[in-house]
Amino acid sequence: MSEWHLDDLRAALINRGWRILQVHPGDDYAVSGSWGIQRSTRVPPLWIDFEGLDDLRTLPMDKSYGCHVRGGPSSLYFRRPGGRWQTELEKFVTSLDAVTSTSGDAGT
Repeated sequence: MSEWHLDDLRAALINRGWRILQVHPGDDYAVSGSWGIQRSTRVPPLWIDFEGLDDLRTLPMDKSYGCHVRGGPSSLYFRRPGGRWQTELEKFVTSLDAVTSTSGDAGT
């Protein structure tokens, strides 16, 4: 897709109190790159992996087509801009609260 997906995701995370601590390169296979995010130092960071498996190469992060929380059930497909994208983005970012609360943190 394009860089605006990453910008929207970054803004949504920041609006919910998350910080992007680290940006890691991909694995040259299926992951375009990863963000380490954290809202509270009482729990370890979460990792968002950006999906970029293509026929012959791994796409760069700004061309990835989706992302997921490493080891968790939450995922987000990078759709066209519009209401459905905004709804799914908000649902994804809100789902991070459940992931952190199962780690012993209420999101503070």
